[in-house]
Amino acid sequence: MWRFGPPQKRIDMDWERMKPTILVTDDDSSIQGLLATRLMSQDYVVRTASSGEAMLEALGQEEFDSLLLDMHLPDGDGLELIAAVRAIDPNLPIIMITAHGSIEKAVEAMRRGAYDFCPKPIDFNRLTVAVKNAIERNALKRRLTRLERTQKAGLCELIGASPEMQVVYRIIETVASTDAPVMITGESGTGKELAARAIHHLSTRRPREMVEVNCAAIPKDLLESELFGHERNAFTGATEQSIGRCERANRSTLFLDEVAEMDPGLQAKLLRFLQDYSFYRVGGKERITVDVRIVSATNRNPKEAMAEGVFREDLFYRLHVVHLPIPPLRDHAEDIPDLAEHFLGHYARRHEKAFAEIGPEALDVLCAYAWPGNVRELENVIQQAVVLYPGETLTVDMLPEAVRRLHAAPAARVGRGERRPLGEGRDPVIVPFEQLEREAICQALEVMRGNVTKAAAALHLSQATLYRKIRDYNLVLKQFKDGE
Repeated sequence: MWRFGPPQKRIDMDWERMKPTILVTDDDSSIQGLLATRLMSQDYVVRTASSGEAMLEALGQEEFDSLLLDMHLPDGDGLELIAAVRAIDPNLPIIMITAHGSIEKAVEAMRRGAYDFCPKPIDFNRLTVAVKNAIERNALKRRLTRLERTQKAGLCELIGASPEMQVVYRIIETVASTDAPVMITGESGTGKELAARAIHHLSTRRPREMVEVNCAAIPKDLLESELFGHERNAFTGATEQSIGRCERANRSTLFLDEVAEMDPGLQAKLLRFLQDYSFYRVGGKERITVDVRIVSATNRNPKEAMAEGVFREDLFYRLHVVHLPIPPLRDHAEDIPDLAEHFLGHYARRHEKAFAEIGPEALDVLCAYAWPGNVRELENVIQQAVVLYPGETLTVDMLPEAVRRLHAAPAARVGRGERRPLGEGRDPVIVPFEQLEREAICQALEVMRGNVTKAAAALHLSQATLYRKIRDYNLVLKQFKDGE
């Protein structure tokens, strides 16, 4: 009987490996060799273990796509090992192999969770089909699990299961049921409008459509009329009465996008409106009062805008009752796979293309890129690839050159840290922390041959953090994978 503790947390990084990896567990070295040779000829990566203990150790250190397990091992029975394997990886497909096969043992193995059963002497054609089907089934399960996890973690149209996005979700869920004004800040393309929609969607105002105003897109001479409406003949061209967006947002949510770009004179009128939510249409004499919930957004730093005199301080405090910051994509890079797969599926359906997955190398490049345009840029890149290319798998050559080269030239390797001894008449030499950190990252990537998953684990960093540091230090993963 095996004793095993809870599995170590392993991060799902399918894109780190170019080929599916299979663990072959058999105490017969000749069988190991035959299986390894046959499977490698089918373009699989093969690892081997000769005992149950060695197999469990390998499963705890690396992620596999399938397991071939001999029914009889030197340190125990393969049937009993199934439970130990399931404790480490509940979804790993297990194919049992034995020279003492029987219908009873096959049924018992399947009942305990095995995917398939192959007796010795091995029919390699049957085994090859079983392995292929098992790996495809496991890959589909992983994609479904990731989708379910993202949907559970996400909110409305927002996508991402990272800790940074969890903070965003918690704020949205907390403030949605109130009428408190919310100011959303973040770089362009981060999803501020989606956050505003999520707030509205979870509020009691949901039955009525949210009304949006892009304060930067409407000319200042027309924005007042757009906000408050106008009466007939209020100005040249006003041939009929117009209902403004503040009035249309009655009993709903008014979303003021890029509010810091609003003309200062109009900011004063908006401030007056916010005092009691009443206004006059342009050219009108009737005072109109509405029940509106205000959500605003800006891609500028509000305090810097106030310091520059382009954003009224009193208006800021009216709008900034609750602050919702949306992080840039580079700060939650672990969400890139979920976002990329979402966009791939969306645009494949929209353009009636066959794309179903993103290749490992392409996903590796997407995760390492800085995304100055944030989620909007990622969406654009995926849509562009879907429109321009055929196929079922999005590959690295379909990505724009700017993304492929990681917008940074390879930097020279940092040599191993050389400490000069302190001598008479010599000042102490202090090596900058950044240099030591960069050297440690280079060394880890070199040892792990560019495998970010293993390098991050060795450095005790999250993969998102390591990707950011790789980008910050202008390192190129291919440089380490190729052993250059």
